[in-house]
Amino acid sequence: MRLLYAPAEAPSPAPASHVVASPLPVRRIGCMDDSLLEGVRVLEVGGGFAAAFAARWLSGFGADVVRVDPPDESLTADEQIYLLPGKRRVAAEPAQLRTLALAADIVIEDQKPGTLAGWEMSPLDLRQEKPALVVVSVTPFGQTGPYATYEADNIVAFAMGGLMSLTGHPSREPLVTGGSQAYCLGGLNAFGAAVTALYGAMVQGEGDWIDISLQEAAAGMLELYGPGSAYNGLGAHLRAGNHVRAAWAIYPCADGFAGVCALERQIPALFAAIGDPELQDERFRDPLQRALNDDELQAKLYAWFGVHTKDEILAMSPKFKVPFGAVLTPADLLENPSLAERGYFDEVMLPDGQVAIVPGRPFLGFPWTPPSALHVAGADTASVEADWLGWKV
Repeated sequence: MRLLYAPAEAPSPAPASHVVASPLPVRRIGCMDDSLLEGVRVLEVGGGFAAAFAARWLSGFGADVVRVDPPDESLTADEQIYLLPGKRRVAAEPAQLRTLALAADIVIEDQKPGTLAGWEMSPLDLRQEKPALVVVSVTPFGQTGPYATYEADNIVAFAMGGLMSLTGHPSREPLVTGGSQAYCLGGLNAFGAAVTALYGAMVQGEGDWIDISLQEAAAGMLELYGPGSAYNGLGAHLRAGNHVRAAWAIYPCADGFAGVCALERQIPALFAAIGDPELQDERFRDPLQRALNDDELQAKLYAWFGVHTKDEILAMSPKFKVPFGAVLTPADLLENPSLAERGYFDEVMLPDGQVAIVPGRPFLGFPWTPPSALHVAGADTASVEADWLGWKV
C-alpha cells in the first residue's frame, strides 16, 4: 500500500560555481513494503543532543537524515557514536540552510527562539513557501512564555520539569538521574511529533511547526505525582530514596544491586522466597504490625539479598511470582540474553576502523535500518548537494 508519491522540490538556483543538473526524479515516500520512512528527507540543524536524538530514530526507520554540523561541536565523542551514525553530515553556512530546508520534508532544530529567523529561514516563512514542510523546534522552555529566551542544559530542564523533586533521599538534596534524560524526553517527543505531522502532510498536503519544550516534556512524565499534587495537596517531600518500605526497595546483593517491589497481595510469596520461618510471625504478616516493624523486616531483606547473586534473584521471580529485579549495568546489558536473542544492539563502523556497539531499534515491527557507519563531520556535503539540490561541480 503506497500512501503518497511526492514530486521532488524544484532545485533552487545554484551558485555560480555549480552547474544545475536535470530536474530531480519523482521521489517515492511511504511505501509500506519498504522502510517506514524511506524517501523522507530530514534536515537536522543545531547540533544539540535533543535534536540529534530525535533525528536518530528517523534515520533508523529509513529517512535520509542530513546533519548540519555546527562550527563548535557540543556532543562528546561517546554521544556522537550514539547519536550520529547513519546520518549524512554537511558543512553549510546559515545562508545555505534555507535551500536545504526547502528540499527537506522535515526540519528538526534546537536553536534559540528567533535564530532561524535571523538566518532568513523562520519556520513560518519556510512553511509559507512550502506548506507541506514539517518543522520541529526543540528548546528548553518553548518558543513563547517568560522563559523562552532562557538557556538551559539537561540538569536544568530536568529540575524545571519537576522530575528532580522525586529523586534522591528525602533528607538530602534532589538528584538528577544518569545520562541526559531531559534531552531524551524532548527528543522522543520531537520524533513522535515529526512522524505524526509528516503523516498529516502526506494525507492533507499541510505540514506544521511543532514547538517542543524540554520543561513540558519532563513535566508530562510526573505520572501520579502531577495530579496527586493538584488534587490531594501533596507537599514537596515526595522523595523516598531507594527504600519506600522494606518490601519496596533496592538492596546490595552478592554481585551488585537488586530489588523488590511487592504489593500486599505478593507479601506471602515474598516471604516464601526468603524462607525465614520468623516471617510467619503476626508482626510481619499483619500489614499494620508490619509497618511498625519495617526496620526489622528491612534487616532481614538486607541479609537475604546479600547472599544471592542478581541471576539467582531473577530466577526466583517467576518461580515464586515475586516482582524481583536486578540493577543491570551497561556492561551487563551487553551480555543480556534477552537483548541478544532479540537482536537489539547495532554495530557501527567508526572512522578509525573500530567497531562500536550501540543501542538499536526501540521496538520490533517496522523495518529498522542499522546505522552502518559514523561519518566524518562535513564529509557528505557534495553528495547531499547532488542528491537534494541537483547540483554538481
